[in-house]
Amino acid sequence: MSQLRIIERLPQASNGAFLAELDGVKVVFKPNHLEKELWDFPTGTLALRERATYVMDQLLGWDLVPTTDLVETEQGFASVQHWVESAPSLVEIFPSSEVPDGWLEVLDGQGSSGEPLTLAHQDLEVLMKIALLDAIVNNADRKGGHILTSDDGATYAIDHGVTFHDEPKLRTVLWGWAGQEIPAHLLADLARVAEKILASELKDLLTEHELLATLERLNEITESGVFCVPNDEWPSLPWPLF
Repeated sequence: MSQLRIIERLPQASNGAFLAELDGVKVVFKPNHLEKELWDFPTGTLALRERATYVMDQLLGWDLVPTTDLVETEQGFASVQHWVESAPSLVEIFPSSEVPDGWLEVLDGQGSSGEPLTLAHQDLEVLMKIALLDAIVNNADRKGGHILTSDDGATYAIDHGVTFHDEPKLRTVLWGWAGQEIPAHLLADLARVAEKILASELKDLLTEHELLATLERLNEITESGVFCVPNDEWPSLPWPLF
């Protein structure tokens, strides 16, 4: 039987989330009974969506999401995601005149003193993959702080509780390629995964409507061949941004 030891609560998390050890491995533990009620997502399903995003990432073969499993608890179930020693580094806010080369501008704004600021992210293939994964899973909360880089240079995408809604919800800081062509090899990865979705574990984690909506999003992206663009019908950026 698995042994779980809670180390501490993660204070920055909007739902109940804990740093824990599961059989000696550090994990982020998110029990479904501590999820806050949301107006647009069914309560008690966020842990399932965490696992579903990991499954989608594995189908794509991109290894962006740390290993994420489901475990039974006395109060229900929980998602457990391997803890990675890492920090945000690929999305930043700069003085507008100081955005470095190799960074893509997303949003212009002002600081507390009225100084012009620009939200930008690096122009990297790994971020392209995260942007595409988010579009497929309909991620409603891709903050800059949810993209982490470890000491060895690996990049991870975390925090996927509000995903897979059957209505458009995409909110992300990764709009730097909006409307641009998707590289052919990444488009090929998307085309290959379409055949696997209905036979995958996703059918046990999502509703039928959510699963079919996922396929529709994937087909729309592969047919258009371009990165998604913001839609005026809903907010395109998460808040806060980090």
